[in-house]
Amino acid sequence: MTQAIGELILQGGNPLLKMWSIDVDSQTRPYVKHSHTRFEITVVNHGSGEYTTENAVYPMESGDVFVFSSNEIHCITKTGPEGLSITNLHFEPRYLNQEFSESYGDSYLNFCFYHSEEFENRIPADKAQSLRHHHTMIKKEFLNNDEQYPLAIQAHMHLMLIDLLRNHHYRNVSGLQNTVFDILSVYDYIDEHLCETLTLSSLADVAGVSPNYFSHVFKQLNGITLWEYITAKRIEKASRLLRSKDHSYTMLDIALQCGFNNTVNFNKAFKKQKGLTPSEFRRNPKLLSH
Repeated sequence: MTQAIGELILQGGNPLLKMWSIDVDSQTRPYVKHSHTRFEITVVNHGSGEYTTENAVYPMESGDVFVFSSNEIHCITKTGPEGLSITNLHFEPRYLNQEFSESYGDSYLNFCFYHSEEFENRIPADKAQSLRHHHTMIKKEFLNNDEQYPLAIQAHMHLMLIDLLRNHHYRNVSGLQNTVFDILSVYDYIDEHLCETLTLSSLADVAGVSPNYFSHVFKQLNGITLWEYITAKRIEKASRLLRSKDHSYTMLDIALQCGFNNTVNFNKAFKKQKGLTPSEFRRNPKLLSH
């Protein structure tokens, strides 16, 4: 069972930050190469399970906190005999760019896409008290909806990210300096034109720099190439449509709405990222909704 808690919306209707809870019965679940462009901080409310990544299998226990950078593959592959309850917090990298990098500079523009080698995705319960506290306070702000609650959420987000840096070896403080174009305008343009043909030249024009320079800096900021980023955003949109209760969408409808010109290319890209075809994804009832 999935229950929405709250979200902050960008102009155009896309969620900038959102939070929701998921309750799952005891089961063994297939490993699917699940990833997304959003940064994720998840709290285990109660129960147990296993989180599988490309490099490790982590136990999930009550009070644990899990952190996944953008495009990092992860999947809950098992839930314990008592089931599992988690609360997810996702935010787009641009939320951090707008609210965090203004205070701390360009060196944090790629915070969402990199973490140090010694950082582990699982932060055990006995070391996660501060993260859990701020995560819970964000939930309360959403539910209470008091005056200025977005600012309160922003404050708790800042403290969570600082805690990751100070106490959990999330990353070494390094990165790009003196970025000379507005990456946020590029993210917005991609979102608004996702179903259209996007070219390196057109996006470089949005940024106001040469295509070669744009391509180079985009990869440094995001950890993946421009085309990998665009494909990831299109697959995320396709995943939402495939989970929709409106089953009148054909595979071709979904492909075209997500910027693919035919179902062959759509199926190939989807399976490469998710590890299964769109049809398999649509009919698999054991996949958690992220």
